[in-house]
Amino acid sequence: MSTHEVPKPKPEGLRARKRRATENAIESSAVGLALELGVENVTVEAICEKADISRSTFFNYFPARDYAIVGRSIGIPESRDAFSILDSSPDNLSLGIFRLLFAAIGHNQVNADVARTRAQLLAEQPEAMRLALSALLESSSHLATCAIAWLKANPEHARLESAEREATLTVTLVYGVIAAQMSEWMLGTGDVTAEEDDFLRIMQEYGVLIA
Repeated sequence: MSTHEVPKPKPEGLRARKRRATENAIESSAVGLALELGVENVTVEAICEKADISRSTFFNYFPARDYAIVGRSIGIPESRDAFSILDSSPDNLSLGIFRLLFAAIGHNQVNADVARTRAQLLAEQPEAMRLALSALLESSSHLATCAIAWLKANPEHARLESAEREATLTVTLVYGVIAAQMSEWMLGTGDVTAEEDDFLRIMQEYGVLIA
C-alpha cells in the first residue's frame, strides 16, 4: 500500500469527543497544579478534584500521576496491528512510525493549551523535565523495538545493515519532527490535528539541511 492509499481518519463521534474532553481536563488540571504547587506536591486526589472526576476515571486514562503531568508513555498495539500500520508505508519507515505513535495514543489530536502550559512547566521545573525525559525514553524504546522486529521481518525494506541502528535513528528523527511541529501546534487553541502533510513537510526540510 502506498502512503497515499491510507484512508483519512473518520470524524470523531460524540463518545470520542467526550473522552478527549475528559483527557484534556485531566492533563490541564495536572499541569496547572504542577506549575502552582511544584511537581512533587501534586497528588492524584488533587488532580481528580480539580478536574471533577473520580479516581477510577483518572486511572482509566492514565496509569500514573506523572503521565498526566508530563505526558504518557505510549504502549504499542499487538504486533500484528503494529506491523499493519508500518506496512502502510513500507518505503518510508519514519512515516510509518509517526502513524504508529498516534495509533498507540488512540487519536491524532494535540491540545495546544496543554502543550503550552507543559512547555512552561518543563522550562521552570527540573523534576518535570526529568519525568518527561523518562517517559520519552520509554516510548522511544517501545517504538524502536517494534520497528526492529518489522525490519527483520521485512528485510527488503531496510536501508541500513543493522535493523537496530535504523530503527533507533528513525525513531529519533520522528521525535525531532514532532518537536518541530509542537512549536506550530502551540500557536493554536484547543485541540489541533497532527497532520501527515505537516510531518512530510518537515521531513523535507530535514532533507534540505542534510543535503
